Amino acid sequence: MKKILIYITLLLPVLMLSGCEEYELGNPPASTVADFTYTVSNDGYIPCEVSFSNRSLNAAAYSWDFGDGRTSTDANPVITYETPGLYTVTLTCTPENDVHYNKLVKKLVVNIKDPLAGLTQVMYFTSRSASGGGVHMIILTDEGTPLVQDFEAVELSRPYGIAVDTAHSKVYVSDYSLGVIYRFDADGKNPVRILDYAVAGQEIVDSPEALMVVGDKLYWGRPGGIYRCNLDGTNPEVYISTEGTEPEYPIDMQFDDVTGKLYLVNDRTDYSGGYFNVNFSDGSNMTEIIQDIDGTALEVDTETNKVYMAVYAVDGTAITENGIYICNTDGTDLAKIGDFGSKATWGMTIDHQRDKLFWGYKISNSAADGKIVRSNLDGSGQEDWVTGVSPHAMQIAWIKL
Repeated sequence: MKKILIYITLLLPVLMLSGCEEYELGNPPASTVADFTYTVSNDGYIPCEVSFSNRSLNAAAYSWDFGDGRTSTDANPVITYETPGLYTVTLTCTPENDVHYNKLVKKLVVNIKDPLAGLTQVMYFTSRSASGGGVHMIILTDEGTPLVQDFEAVELSRPYGIAVDTAHSKVYVSDYSLGVIYRFDADGKNPVRILDYAVAGQEIVDSPEALMVVGDKLYWGRPGGIYRCNLDGTNPEVYISTEGTEPEYPIDMQFDDVTGKLYLVNDRTDYSGGYFNVNFSDGSNMTEIIQDIDGTALEVDTETNKVYMAVYAVDGTAITENGIYICNTDGTDLAKIGDFGSKATWGMTIDHQRDKLFWGYKISNSAADGKIVRSNLDGSGQEDWVTGVSPHAMQIAWIKL
């Protein structure tokens, strides 16, 4: 027994040494490891650009699958997602060495968000009647007859301006005759008169027409230029003064956040008329694009750089026939695409979901003998969308009700 133990004891160091030498012969080949990260623009809301950063090790080539049918062999691809959803992005690497500890595939889920999630598409519009004015809403769908729903009643006479604050789910209405601005909840409830020219310190809201919300400010046009206040009506002030110069009275206007330009039409009943643009940030470079025309409503399609206007004919100007007109934002390619009634059209708006243009058609000022016309964006396919109304200002928005 002692001899056997001695033999085992003598052999053990030899076996251990032999095993270590076999394991440590040479350096093992480098493994391939697939790896990547990504960054998303626009906070992940469509349309958004996704930039992929390849961090793979020892790869000879790359194959990407972006989860929507698109692929790439670029090392660091950049793609744009236009549709919300969860996309499983797969990176497959070609190895430099065929070893068993390669990790050739990496997957990550990219969340592309819908900015309209939880929102409802609504047309808001104002009207006049023999007893006063009203504010209304229509939820836009692809089915059934448009259903007009009324806001809570307030004192109105000539509600010629409307603006929607989608960030805070509020609707603003200006009344030219009364010199007031109201704020409503998006569902038409809880009206508040936030500005009244009869109140000391609020005189500059007299005769408001054009109305819009940009950022955390409410803007309106009236004789003397463009004015603004906080969204609760506090701190009313002059923003762009046009006292003593054109445009004397902006009666409809719209901001293009892509170009930074504000587009507007100027009153011609008492002033010089015209279609203008101006740098919105500082009021500089006020330019009359189409001279002296008598526009009453304006809508800018910022996606196509087109402008729609309701314009009365004026001899000696570019428009000598009443109608609904389209042109480029620079005034070129001016063409008539529709008609309005015997009274002024104060409202136009675009449904970008369905590529439709809307405008008011009035026969009298305050009777329910008018209609809202809907057409394709080139004016074709016109239809009487809502009848038996006296439509004035209007705007379509996606908003949380």
